[in-house]
Amino acid sequence: MSTTRLTPVDVAARNFAATLARSADHLAEQVTCLDLDELLSLFAAVGDTTAAVAWIQHHEDNDSECKGHTVPDAPAPDAPAPERPLFGANGEYTPEPGTEYPFSVSDVARAVSALLGDDWTAESGYWGTTGKLSGLFVESFTFETDYEGDLILAFGRSAADEWPRSPELPEGFQTCDDGVLLEVASASDGLEHLAEKYAAAVRAITGT
Repeated sequence: MSTTRLTPVDVAARNFAATLARSADHLAEQVTCLDLDELLSLFAAVGDTTAAVAWIQHHEDNDSECKGHTVPDAPAPDAPAPERPLFGANGEYTPEPGTEYPFSVSDVARAVSALLGDDWTAESGYWGTTGKLSGLFVESFTFETDYEGDLILAFGRSAADEWPRSPELPEGFQTCDDGVLLEVASASDGLEHLAEKYAAAVRAITGT
């Protein structure tokens, strides 16, 4: 059984119409024909034809100049947007934009920053394909992907930061040319899991 999700405007319209529906006996005679037509359109839109009929009756009974009203037809529902096929004409996977990957590389940087605390900040790179992580140090970290699709935590070293020379990295991490990476990490691991892992790596590298 399918249901239609109501927007806040839909809910407000229905509540307003329900309130007006109970006021026909003492308000209908006070509105003009033009105003009544507007109200009838509201009742039709929310599907309350009973209220529309009651307003028409009370209005016409008390307005000798009224030329008569009818309940308007309910507006046709908006046509649903056509579903995008999951596969193109050549068999390639074509998901809706933003659905294949639930988060970006820059989202990882921000999630790690939140775990590390208020002394850390994160900034998105172009198109969210990188994320810069900065703390109370001279050097900063950059989240990026390499040509093999690995999620790299790239960083440089400054003597002023006094980071451990040979930090004990968390399980699953290995060093690479630009920094460190978590082996076999993927978006399917989830943002929370990846953030916890990489936050632990940052703590190990910085000795904090």
